[in-house]
This record gives sequence, C-alpha cells and structure tokens, in this order.
Amino acid sequence: MHQLIKALLKVSKKVPKVNKKQFPYPLVLIYWEDITSHSQWEEILEIRKSKTAICCSVGWLVESNKDTTVIMADYSFEQDNNIKEGGSYTTIPTKNVIQIKQLST
Repeated sequence: MHQLIKALLKVSKKVPKVNKKQFPYPLVLIYWEDITSHSQWEEILEIRKSKTAICCSVGWLVESNKDTTVIMADYSFEQDNNIKEGGSYTTIPTKNVIQIKQLST
C-alpha cells in the first residue's frame, strides 16, 4: 500500500455508508476522444499532422444516452447521510466515448 494512503488511513472519522438504492451509479473509468488546439504559429505542413487527444476520466456514471455521457467525480453526504449533490462533472458527447470500464467500489 502506498505511504500516502497509509497516512490517510490513520484519520479516525467515520465514513457514512452509500445507500445503493439511493445512489445507484457505477464508478467507471472512461476513455474518450477530444479536440486539440494550439495558438502558436506553425507551418501548414506541420498543422496538417495534428491529431485528436485520447482522454481518460474517472467518476460515477450518472447519465448515458445517445447524445451525452455524464460522469461525476465528487459527491457529498447530507446531515442525514443521504447524497443529494455532486460536483466536478464532465459531459462528453457519447459519440466521442471510446471505452468504459466499470470499477469496483
């Protein structure tokens, strides 16, 4: 186990349990294609060689339909231990998704 993880495990705060019925979203690793751009001057022969980027993101898959795939990296527990809010979300055009792998939690 990594030393940083070992140090963090010494924190003694109780973590609420996730209610899978209330929060049914799978944790995924998603590979997707994105644009690249550059603002510098370049010879056109070099510009013609430019490629798109393959990106990798991790999060809870909260939506997936023919148009968009949305993952969310963060959520917070309310005082009653329910999860109502999330943050750090990424909306990807579904046509740009290359691969999704479900991770275990």
